Amino acid sequence: MKPETTPPPPDTDDLKWLRAIRRRLISGFGHDQKKIGDALREREKQMGDRIVRAQDRLVPAKP
Repeated sequence: MKPETTPPPPDTDDLKWLRAIRRRLISGFGHDQKKIGDALREREKQMGDRIVRAQDRLVPAKP
């Protein structure tokens, strides 16, 4: 008989460092999504290239 395995709790993963960086970055914008988007668009203008690329749709949208 196999012993039951339980998955680890969600906060014991190795992504704490990434979440800490994300919290620090978004707190600089007051957690405002519009401000974050505006800052990304401004940075794209400065860099001359897209930071976020949209994927093509797998199924075309119907009009």
